[in-house]
Amino acid sequence: MDVGIGLPNTVPGTGGDQLIEFARRGEAAGFASLGTLDRLVYPGLEPLASLAAAAAVTTRIPLRTTVLLAPYRLNGALLAKEAASVHRLSGGRLTLGLGLGWREDDYEASGIRFSSRGRRFDAMLAEIERVWSGHEYGIAGGIGPDVASDPPELLLGGSVDVSFRRAARYGIGWILGGG
Repeated sequence: MDVGIGLPNTVPGTGGDQLIEFARRGEAAGFASLGTLDRLVYPGLEPLASLAAAAAVTTRIPLRTTVLLAPYRLNGALLAKEAASVHRLSGGRLTLGLGLGWREDDYEASGIRFSSRGRRFDAMLAEIERVWSGHEYGIAGGIGPDVASDPPELLLGGSVDVSFRRAARYGIGWILGGG
């Protein structure tokens, strides 16, 4: 059986030294993965930044967002680049778990309508796929780093029928949070 452990990125007051030591110890103890949770309106550390820090001090343990709330972020292209960067910096160890979230305050704080999160998520997933496939944008070319030959795997969350369709279309699996 594989057992992953969550980084303390959502524990208020966690500092960089604590997060880094936790990541080192998690790898040394033989856990199967290091995961992060996500909230915007919460006094915790950002998940992808936390995983980048963990990547810098570990060498083998897989890194996972379980889950990152995608729709309140700026757009799919930027999220694809951020995730591809962590994937590249970690030597290909990122699994990007994505979901919508159900707390309206996260959306209110980001300026995104809560009611639009499903449509935004669908558009972001299509854009992430396009970016990671190496699609050319303008004069500079692709949005990098180039992960077309080894993109991060996607794990999709949610508890309604469309969640399962998204997981089947874009992901390697499905995850349920808070249920």
